Amino acid sequence: MSRTPKVQTGAKLTPLQVANMRAGLYRRVDKQIDEAHAVVMGKQEWTPTQARVFTAMLNKVMPDLTAQFVQHEHNVQEAPEKMSREQLEAIAAGMNDIIDAEPVEDDDK
Repeated sequence: MSRTPKVQTGAKLTPLQVANMRAGLYRRVDKQIDEAHAVVMGKQEWTPTQARVFTAMLNKVMPDLTAQFVQHEHNVQEAPEKMSREQLEAIAAGMNDIIDAEPVEDDDK
């Protein structure tokens, strides 16, 4: 018996149905993470089809992060050439608030 909710063709999914499907995909991907790591490290091989299927499932539970952070929000009240030096310096000073990411170490070394 399948745990996947029955959905009629063309019917809109409820947020709960979408969440349940994502959770199911997450569980399947989670079970394969160690195997995928072994493939990346050269300890195991997958066929191209297996790799594509895993990638498709992974993208459903964790979309490409670069696509998530492409949006930039600009709140420009006036054109930069009309701003005072003090205003421009305040904007530039805010650039120091960017946090540097810590490098991730591989435990298998």
